[in-house]
Amino acid sequence: MKTYLISFLISFIFVLSVTPFLIKAGIKYGLVDKVNRRKIHRGLIPRIGGIGIAAGTLLPILLLFFYDNDVSQLLYKPPTNAYVIVFGGLMISLLGFIDDTKGVRAKHKLFFQIVLSVFVWYNGFDISAVSTPFGVVQLGILGLPITVLWIVGIINAFNLIDGMDGLSSGVSFFACITIMTLSIFNGYIFVAVVSASLAGAVVGFLIYNFNPAKIFMGDTGSMFIGYILAVISLKNQSKGLTIVSLLVPIIAMGLPILDTILAFLRRYLRKQSIFSADSQHIHHILLSRGWNQKKVVLVLYSISILFTILAMLLIFQKDAQAFLIISVFSIIVFVIMTKLGYADIFYSRFKTRKENRLENQIETFIVENMSRAPFDFDNYLFSSLPIIGYDIYESDGRIIYSRGEKDNINYMDIDVENDATVRFFWKETLPVINTKEVALVTLLAKSLANYLKFTPKH
Repeated sequence: MKTYLISFLISFIFVLSVTPFLIKAGIKYGLVDKVNRRKIHRGLIPRIGGIGIAAGTLLPILLLFFYDNDVSQLLYKPPTNAYVIVFGGLMISLLGFIDDTKGVRAKHKLFFQIVLSVFVWYNGFDISAVSTPFGVVQLGILGLPITVLWIVGIINAFNLIDGMDGLSSGVSFFACITIMTLSIFNGYIFVAVVSASLAGAVVGFLIYNFNPAKIFMGDTGSMFIGYILAVISLKNQSKGLTIVSLLVPIIAMGLPILDTILAFLRRYLRKQSIFSADSQHIHHILLSRGWNQKKVVLVLYSISILFTILAMLLIFQKDAQAFLIISVFSIIVFVIMTKLGYADIFYSRFKTRKENRLENQIETFIVENMSRAPFDFDNYLFSSLPIIGYDIYESDGRIIYSRGEKDNINYMDIDVENDATVRFFWKETLPVINTKEVALVTLLAKSLANYLKFTPKH
């Protein structure tokens, strides 16, 4: 227990001390998060705080190299554990830093994450077997893709949820506490030390990152956090091939995992690229209901704490007794999805009849109305199509034209000329979008901008 506490304190004090210098350096060298229509913050805020989180987490682990005790023996003999934690952590942080400062294309980031995940698998951090009520099932060759999917998924889950002051830091702290408890229970002491180190780093960073944030962690921090949590939870699983060992990290990281799954499903059902960015994550939807950032973060903290409690209870239950806890977790997830309106989005995928699809409605609108000159665009738009309103944004996120009603979930953004964007709000749920419909909606947005004689001011 002494080693855990010392690791936590070293990371905490280091990040607490170094972050003010990172704030100054970020402002001095222009390494800041610029405002656009998807950003919640205002002003130029440094986005290199992840450097401190990564360095603070790895510092106690590197110090153990010079201090011979039971934990250092587990970490460095054999050295594969250190390779995965230290080398892998540095590599994912480097990728994040390049993305923060220069930008990296999504497919290139994904390729790098897959290669790094294969490296992790090769060094023994893997999902090789799964416990079922009928016994242990060896995954064989399927272990590699499942392991890669887990690591890449968790990395991107924490990357996606990092959209609000203090959110990713707080959620990762609760996950660290849960995984540390599980690792102690399973007898993986070095995993507990890594968890304690990461917990200390994110708490030290949270002091500067809570609303109003003075610095952001950027991809350097969010991908590092996701990577470390992903790989140490794998080591826990390899020690105890039980349903509990598999499900505890999933429940502990339930919020970012849920947000990521919903984002991918949302984009898939709308025929959008799964890598496309949007502002419909859980925290965006809560903000759009009029809540301030602090209230949203505290509510999401509460959900994370609830998931942490469920995960803790699961640790000390036998597999057969864990069913009730898993059921409670599933009910909570379903309620969250329903309250946020996602159930309607998924249901709409299967209830939209062919004759009612957007493609046919827009074609009819164009043929019957847009040939008239002049005509009342708004009147015909709202009466002929399942559209209840629209906004036009400049590139900095400022709304310069708005008509009709708004819907915080069912909207689509279309880029038009002069770095402007038209956002259409739809009745009920957004219909499934295919290639032809996208072209028609784009034509509609550009026609609307031209009709309004829209010219952004710079």
